[in-house]
Amino acid sequence: MSSLVDFSFILLILSVTITVVFFAYGFNIYYMLKLSKKYKSPPCVPTRKPTIAIQLPIYNEKYVIPRLLTSCAATAERYGKNLVRISVLDDSDDETLVTIEEEAKKYRARGFNVEVIHRNDRAGYKAGALNLALSKTKEEFIVVFDSDFLPRPDFLDRAAAYITADNNLGVVQFKWSYTNRNYNWITKSVSIGMDSHFLIEQPARSCSGLFLNFNGSAGIIRVSALRESGGWQPDTLAEDLDASYRMQMNHYRIQFVKDEVPCEVTPTVASFKRQQGRWARGSLQVAKKSLGKMLFRRDIKLRQKLAGAVHLTYYLVHPLMYFSFVLAAIAAIYNINTISLPSAKAVSNALTSSFGHSSVNGVSLSYTASVWIIFGASIALCTAAAWVYYIVAMRRQQMKILKNAPSLVALGFLGYGISISNTLEALKAFFLRSSGSFKRTPKYAIMGENDTWRDKKYQVPVDFTSVIELASISFAAFAIARAIFFANYGLIFILGIYCSAFTFVFLTTLFQSGKEKIAVNKQNESPISVKELAPMISVRSKNPDV
Repeated sequence: MSSLVDFSFILLILSVTITVVFFAYGFNIYYMLKLSKKYKSPPCVPTRKPTIAIQLPIYNEKYVIPRLLTSCAATAERYGKNLVRISVLDDSDDETLVTIEEEAKKYRARGFNVEVIHRNDRAGYKAGALNLALSKTKEEFIVVFDSDFLPRPDFLDRAAAYITADNNLGVVQFKWSYTNRNYNWITKSVSIGMDSHFLIEQPARSCSGLFLNFNGSAGIIRVSALRESGGWQPDTLAEDLDASYRMQMNHYRIQFVKDEVPCEVTPTVASFKRQQGRWARGSLQVAKKSLGKMLFRRDIKLRQKLAGAVHLTYYLVHPLMYFSFVLAAIAAIYNINTISLPSAKAVSNALTSSFGHSSVNGVSLSYTASVWIIFGASIALCTAAAWVYYIVAMRRQQMKILKNAPSLVALGFLGYGISISNTLEALKAFFLRSSGSFKRTPKYAIMGENDTWRDKKYQVPVDFTSVIELASISFAAFAIARAIFFANYGLIFILGIYCSAFTFVFLTTLFQSGKEKIAVNKQNESPISVKELAPMISVRSKNPDV
């Protein structure tokens, strides 16, 4: 009996600890909601036209290259061809490099300054490619676009107007919008989740002097500020977040603006998991690298430190969620009633009793009923915070809540379901020394309902994460069976949510995953050989325009 009490008490302490940490992240959401109401768009008054380098980091993205260069050329033409250099930073090892060279040649013939910088390896991944380009940059400002972005013709005019207004501005980050928001249930759900970041968190941090981040694309960067702060560094998978914090600790500001830049949302759960896993691992790597430095800086305000700590460690929410699931499952399997719903009489007695009885029944009542009521209320508050976050973002765009309720529910299942994959990536961030492999999110040029990704290259294969998901589903099902046997109804509900979400993500991942297809020659549909690709690489290296 004593060992059961000890075990129960350990679970209680762990659960209370998780609750306290959860509450910090839940409170942060309400804090961001309040601050975001104060946001006002900065004036966009052109003063001068500095030179700008548009840099496009690419790795095997054959489907989106033509439209990307078309959009970049359009904004360069409006701004002034002689003031803009378009640099394609190509790490491709498939037929994408052929497409790039063809497109670059076309725009050079029209008088655009387009260069292709090809690397024979992916050292440092995106950060490595950007840093190589930075070392060659003579322009005053850099604009970075990922391969799926479609900048509007007036982008450079507005970007230059914003960043030249204040010499202390290191970055101006633009809001993302989505070309394929209504393509399928995944794009609808993911778009809502990303809206909350760009309509609430970024405006809140920007207008209140808190640290925020360059999102890796659709932003303009002051070259001198980036160089002074150490450039792009490949020791994390989140080179954008890393550079953002280093620049801000070097007393440069980042300004967020709500001018929209369209991009493509991933249409599959498999690629969404990959994207979120990379962001989780990368942001926690930056936390390891920069959080301590920020917290001990005397020239950084306390509220900036607290908000920055939550910001850098936000992806800890998923390990906390998964650990909560494990605790609940253990409690169900061993029939530990501390997590079961207390009776009305127990609640009443607990609220009026002291907090330190030593008997078995005393532990079960005073330590559990009181604390678990607070625990449940806090978890409910934090859970509600996420839904409020999404709903407010929808209302600020005049989106109908009831009409989009299925997308909200799907987003909730995705959030719970990816807690497994993000927990694995978080563990890698903390316990592995290497930064890891940068697995990019594939782009398929999905625009309308008739477009498809299933017959295209760059499918995301099933990996070891699915094995852990299947094991977690089995663990949850066994725990639910035990909870039913012991009539522990509170745990049945909690475990049911996790089990359903894990199953949902596991099955959709299996259904939407596939094998990577080999490179194909356009003319005869035969595989492209290394010998065919090599001449293109050598031509690039000898091109006098590069």
